[in-house]
Amino acid sequence: MGRKNTRAVILFVILVFAGYCCEIRVSTTVTYDGKALVIDGKRRILQSGSIHYPRTTPEVWPELIRKSKEGGLDVIETYVFWNYHEPVENEYGNVEGSYGIGGMLYVKWAAETAMSLNTTVPWVMCVQEDAPDPIINTCNGFYCDRFTPNSPSKPKMWTENYAGWFLAFGYAIPYRPVEDLAFAVARFFETGGTFQNYYMYFGGTNFGRTAGGPMVATSYDYDAPLDEYGFIRQPKWGHLRDLHMSIKKCEEYLVNADPVQQPLGRNLEAHVYYKSSNDCAAFLANYDSSLDANVTFNGNLYFLPAWSVSILPDCRNVIFNTAKVVAQRNLEDATLSFESVSEVSFTRWSWYKEKVGVWGNNSFTASKLLEQINTTKDTSDFLWYTTSINVNENNEVVQEKEALLIVESLGHAALVFVNKRLNYGPWFDIDGAGIHSVVLADMKNVKGNLSSTEWTYQVGLEGEYLGLGNVSLANSSLWIQGSAIPVNESLIWYKATFLLPEGKGPLAVNLSSMGKGQAWVNGQSIGRYWPAYRSPSTGCSEKCDYRGSYQASKCLKYCGQPSQTLYHIPRTWVHPGENLLVLHEELGGDPSRISFSTRAGQEICAHVSEFDPPPADSWKLMSEFISQTPEVRLACERGWQITSVSFASFGTPTGHCGAFSPGSCHANVLLIVQKACIGKQGCSVPVSTSQLGDPCPGELKSLAIQALCRGK
Repeated sequence: MGRKNTRAVILFVILVFAGYCCEIRVSTTVTYDGKALVIDGKRRILQSGSIHYPRTTPEVWPELIRKSKEGGLDVIETYVFWNYHEPVENEYGNVEGSYGIGGMLYVKWAAETAMSLNTTVPWVMCVQEDAPDPIINTCNGFYCDRFTPNSPSKPKMWTENYAGWFLAFGYAIPYRPVEDLAFAVARFFETGGTFQNYYMYFGGTNFGRTAGGPMVATSYDYDAPLDEYGFIRQPKWGHLRDLHMSIKKCEEYLVNADPVQQPLGRNLEAHVYYKSSNDCAAFLANYDSSLDANVTFNGNLYFLPAWSVSILPDCRNVIFNTAKVVAQRNLEDATLSFESVSEVSFTRWSWYKEKVGVWGNNSFTASKLLEQINTTKDTSDFLWYTTSINVNENNEVVQEKEALLIVESLGHAALVFVNKRLNYGPWFDIDGAGIHSVVLADMKNVKGNLSSTEWTYQVGLEGEYLGLGNVSLANSSLWIQGSAIPVNESLIWYKATFLLPEGKGPLAVNLSSMGKGQAWVNGQSIGRYWPAYRSPSTGCSEKCDYRGSYQASKCLKYCGQPSQTLYHIPRTWVHPGENLLVLHEELGGDPSRISFSTRAGQEICAHVSEFDPPPADSWKLMSEFISQTPEVRLACERGWQITSVSFASFGTPTGHCGAFSPGSCHANVLLIVQKACIGKQGCSVPVSTSQLGDPCPGELKSLAIQALCRGK
């Protein structure tokens, strides 16, 4: 799809975890049959996640792998990025029909070429219904439970399960509720799936010019279980971890039997996997988008919330329900968890004014500010078009004071200069086409007709050719200093030095005071910025209903604001002492208001009732799981610890994270929680009257805790 980097050759790489997070086990054989991928002769249920290594830095990779494994993943999917500038195909089945018989022949050739490499492992084609044998055709999308491979000898695989959606400049921030994501995964395995991959599990950052597709922002966070900076996003990570664990406990049933479907009512059904008549695993589904239900299965009564799946690895005990989130929650998302670094200040601001209109007098210049891949070859965002407007002398007098400029292209932003002066801009046009009048300064009331000679073009900016983003030119005489920094000027370069903020947490620069452009830190591009382009003021809601089919615009937040204001600076790109920040500003902004932010802690919370199931990892076959005790589990990021507990109540607490309050039934369990949690990276507190007392006998009670994690 267009959201991905179109300059990358895509390869589906599978790394199967074994032992420790960074050990890779070399398998003897990898094959497949109609049920699953087969590794060393054993069918496997595999949970996978996309992590694209160029969207972070190498020192972060081991931590991402560790968190992925602890989150229940077996596999990491990645792209192999080549230094190649032509658009290389993705999800080719979406466009194959446009090429007629040529498209079909191309698919056949691609399959034969892949097989000729003799890799000895299976190949897949995503979104390719006519994938030739033995290539496996796979599903991409928000839901794939209804997908069927094109041959009964191929396993049901889901190569892109969208954990969220990409962020685009000029749009609100999309997110996908974890209840719906878990529902989609559970339904896929309920209906015979054996491999699924989250796109993305960690999205990261589009450094430099690696963002592809329409208006894709620098942040590629994707509302993934691991956020842009590599931190665990809760409750998404924890709820999916529990889901993976629950499905894994059903593995021997799923890979050795076909599901038996049992209707349970309207929009209600069970899929049962039998080893024998009294040995089975089951999924109970309520796919109604609004109505909860009570169902009877195997003689027992079960409650199924709307749009949910319950997993019963022994056909008796519910160890997980997709709509019931008992995992820890983080108080805010990654963006709002950053703290301003007040002690950082810039020194020695300098600037360089980009040259405009180098083609002479009466020139008509249009600068298109998004990539023109076929022409620029990824060396610049800028493609300048120019033409001269000539006056043919005769007796007529030109009465018009304006000319009509028609632009039809895939560009989304433009500046128009007439005789070296900015005449129109910035022009933002999502559809990439428009008609605008252009004032022809100093040419009104001239005699003659206006005509245009041939258009010519030039790639890039003078500042790019000079390499102004590089550290080697930091002290060059090209830079100008003065008593006041020029603000709100287009096509201007800024330079300043700053001292590294203390700490080890992730670093971000706040560019909300700027317009549109690119930024470099110590010569490394941290990507494009565009805070001047705000999202529409409507379309967001405080709480998105997870029930019902999800699509990219269903759940949005931060309407009426810039899509992105914080831009990630990897810690390894900065060093003690002075560091260099260079900006190329296209539209106009105020660099004196730029600031830095970091992240040194986070508020965490959880709310679990007596009615909730115990942790999934406590279930054992043939155990009396239903009689075990639920728990509140809290954990900080590695290197942080719980330093304080701001709320702890057992009874009927109300509210939500950040706004808990005691209910009419309340036992103050603060001392118990403090003793169990403070000074530790993680802790567990049983939701039990024997541990916490009983403030209201006979009433259903719950435990709510809110705590603060800080670095040591």
